[in-house]
Amino acid sequence: MNKKLSTLVLCAFAFGMGFGMNNVVFGDGDGAKTKIGYVNVTKLLEASKTLKDAQSAQAKSTSDMLKWYDTASADIQKQQTKEGKQALIKKYEAQLTQKKNAIKDAYAKKVTQVDNQLNTVITQKSKELGYDIVLRKDSLLYGGVDITSQIVPLVK
Repeated sequence: MNKKLSTLVLCAFAFGMGFGMNNVVFGDGDGAKTKIGYVNVTKLLEASKTLKDAQSAQAKSTSDMLKWYDTASADIQKQQTKEGKQALIKKYEAQLTQKKNAIKDAYAKKVTQVDNQLNTVITQKSKELGYDIVLRKDSLLYGGVDITSQIVPLVK
């Protein structure tokens, strides 16, 4: 009986500590509430000219690579010997790998640039508006203020 009572007291104490810590985390001590905002990242990405340019460049590079592939295939077919075909296949496979990696790396670099720019813009505008916390809209279930429309004009 004494052991059950001790466990109950310990659980009540732990609950009280957790509840108290929650108040410390979400309050600054003067009774002010935490100001929470959220942004629709999809809308911000749609507004990004840098991302649109990266997508266009990737599409053009992919189209160019497909033309190159057709030319390489025709070149391989022209070869009369099996050894000649195998040598060209190896050569063109290496070039194809280089082209694919270059396209992927260039796109990844632009996406990283867009990500960094969005983080900077969101952080600056959120601080300017006095928000303590800003979340992605898709990770928010309830509450907060949508500040997307105030950030979209700042996206490049």
